[in-house]
Amino acid sequence: MLKTRVAHGYCARHPAAGACPYANICETCDNYITAPEFRGALTDQLADIQALKADAETRGWTDEAARHDRVAHALTDHLQRLNR
Repeated sequence: MLKTRVAHGYCARHPAAGACPYANICETCDNYITAPEFRGALTDQLADIQALKADAETRGWTDEAARHDRVAHALTDHLQRLNR
């Protein structure tokens, strides 16, 4: 079972429940701010999201894959800002 990493844990929403409308909401919010001490967690989360996106694409879940793609872009942007 693939799980989504969230702050201080994982989301265990059952796949039969469909896509969670709240998944990774903070990371894609314009008000979200991170700091260098979270670089490792963001890097790990990006790897998780990329795996979840690939799994969704394999299963033909286009909406789910698109959601993961948006989160991956947001995480990449956050990491790039930390590297400036």
